[in-house]
Amino acid sequence: MPNSLSQQQTGVICALGAFALWGVFPVYFKAVDYVPPLEMLCHRIVWSALLLLVLLYFSRGFGEIKEALKKPRVIALLSVTGLLIALNWLVFIYAVMNGMIAEASLGYFINPLINIMLGILFLKEKTTTLEKIAIAIAFFAIALEIIKLGRAPYIALFLAFSFGFYGLIRKMMRTGSFSGLFIETSLIARFSVAYLVYLGFSHTLSFSFDDSWLIMFSGPVTVVPLLLFAGAASRIRLGTVGFIQYLSPTITFSLAILVYNEPLSIGRLVTFALIWLSLIFVIIDSLIQKQKRKTT
Repeated sequence: MPNSLSQQQTGVICALGAFALWGVFPVYFKAVDYVPPLEMLCHRIVWSALLLLVLLYFSRGFGEIKEALKKPRVIALLSVTGLLIALNWLVFIYAVMNGMIAEASLGYFINPLINIMLGILFLKEKTTTLEKIAIAIAFFAIALEIIKLGRAPYIALFLAFSFGFYGLIRKMMRTGSFSGLFIETSLIARFSVAYLVYLGFSHTLSFSFDDSWLIMFSGPVTVVPLLLFAGAASRIRLGTVGFIQYLSPTITFSLAILVYNEPLSIGRLVTFALIWLSLIFVIIDSLIQKQKRKTT
């Protein structure tokens, strides 16, 4: 029992750290918005892979990588998760650099509910009436957004589902945090390097020695919260991760409105209000379930 409790506590701490850091991501990407989104994505991947290589060297984690590389199923799944996280990064960078931080935050408000839904569908996690109501409200909010604004919140939905499936697949695997992330980034790093070399030869590369440290910083900015998230996903249930995740979009939404002065229409505000209402149901349900566990 003590070991189980320790695992739970560690997972919660990792989740809180990851989502707090992700919440302030727009500040960093606003600072490097002179770099085109696709090039910035490639920098993130390359510098992240190099940082992970250093971490693995000092932690002597290459043995686990060698074992993972012997399993075709693991390589295939990590190829999928690598692609999912790369696309998620690209869309988020694009949203930040094009003044769509609020819509990006909407995606991460929706994501906890997507996590609950994926946990039900793929991991056979039990759901409660309140969780079902929360999911129904979220889908109603999306439908209302389409009716009110005449379009689906594509960026929000893509961010929510891509990160939801990323978390699901990583939870289903037993690959370590360091080794899994290194293999993921390494598999897509070759394409990133090729694209950066192409930009260099075509004289359109944004990287310069004057501000190289800022672009290189995309490595630790990316790796630290991802390692924390992987540590959380392997220790606590997907629904719990989804519950904690609302911290990140709350910070991001606050930055969008209070710092970057993005407009907030009545239709979009109604959508946010409904999503927040659904999260309140999830929070209430979580507290009820926690109380039940204490009394049993």
